Amino acid sequence: MADDVDMIQHLDEMAMDGKLAAIRSRTETTDLAPEDCDDCGGDIPMERRRAAPWTRRCVRCQTLAERAFGGRA
Repeated sequence: MADDVDMIQHLDEMAMDGKLAAIRSRTETTDLAPEDCDDCGGDIPMERRRAAPWTRRCVRCQTLAERAFGGRA
């Protein structure tokens, strides 16, 4: 049973690494303005940028990242 869980966890990590690599390559090859979300390229509202000037994601993408990474995003 432990071997099955380890394999699933490994596959999950590999999938996440692939997704992160895709996001990184997309953001490195595009000229995103500071008000653009790093993940989806959508607009980060001014209110969010004022409240959290360090933010690099829109609310939707930040929520998805926190769910995926357990609050470590």
